[in-house]
Amino acid sequence: MARTVASGYDVVAVAGDPEERGYQYGLAAKTRIEHALRTYADVFMHYASWDWATVRRHGLRFAGPIEDFSPASAREIRAIARGAGVEVADILALNTRSEIMFAAPGRARAVASTECTSFALTPERTTSGTALMGQNWDWIEGARETAIVLQVRRDDGPDFVTVVEAGMLAKVGINSSGVGLCTNTLISDGDEGRFGVPYHVLLRSVLDSDSGAEAAKRIQSTSRANSANYLIGDAGGFCADIETGPGDGPGGVITPVGGVVTHANHFLVDGLTGVDRYLERKAHTRNRLHHLTARVQQHDTHTIESLQEALADHADAPYSVCQHPDAAQPAAERTCTIAGIVMDLAARSLVYAAGSPCESTWSVPVRIDA
Repeated sequence: MARTVASGYDVVAVAGDPEERGYQYGLAAKTRIEHALRTYADVFMHYASWDWATVRRHGLRFAGPIEDFSPASAREIRAIARGAGVEVADILALNTRSEIMFAAPGRARAVASTECTSFALTPERTTSGTALMGQNWDWIEGARETAIVLQVRRDDGPDFVTVVEAGMLAKVGINSSGVGLCTNTLISDGDEGRFGVPYHVLLRSVLDSDSGAEAAKRIQSTSRANSANYLIGDAGGFCADIETGPGDGPGGVITPVGGVVTHANHFLVDGLTGVDRYLERKAHTRNRLHHLTARVQQHDTHTIESLQEALADHADAPYSVCQHPDAAQPAAERTCTIAGIVMDLAARSLVYAAGSPCESTWSVPVRIDA
């Protein structure tokens, strides 16, 4: 177990079986987990007038679907709680915050938060000849105090590294099999807090996979609790963007055009949703997608550095690819870029900027050995 600081975010390194690594995670990230619990207590009170006890009760509803889908993830959640000295219901609530919000009376207002913009480039579009993926992770400013870099070494699956909120199983990341993951929130009129496998548990399942094809199958063959976008690639050349709604079904698949896939927070595949709730309230998602795509298409091939520059784009600010907090907004609505992330799938490496990429120092590569 280790806990160090690199370019602004704590690096939490854990190893062992689900109980061992979960306990190490909870112990090392205890302060950040406690901060996350306070942050989301404020968020749910702001949007839904729900106290934390109510939020925890809703989180407990997903214990069964998580256990059925991934017993190892369920064990790890329980161990994180033990290490952090909090209740299992607290860690469940963090890992199911999206699903709980969709069940809450304030879910329509919560769509006001801005979200992420992502990309993937196949080897022919990169100077290195290796697949590159990345995104800006945008969320409420309070997540800058809860974000960590989690490194996991284990015998029951690929090792991985993920940039994630403390207490959660996974977010954006890469594993030792060369599988990379980016993600975007999607919200449809079918998102009402239904039972199913939660979003952040599905994100973790991608990093548990030995190939991009295996990861895609896990997403497409599962009864999902809510809508989401999963941009998945691997070092062997697999690249697919999978848009999903709640429930069963394969979702919609977007493959690279000219070696490029980009995505924001609206559905691109027709017929997956009745009403796109995010697009309905936040049309700037189209502008972010347009500007990131334009930046990527400016060059025939890209380096990690040129993609870092693309993530610093400020066209149509304040609703730009690179976002900054507005102090005039309530804390629960004050969104910004939490991290910029670029991954080299062949090198099994990730670099990140803690905060808005335009004003942050990018980290040295965080590597996961194959």
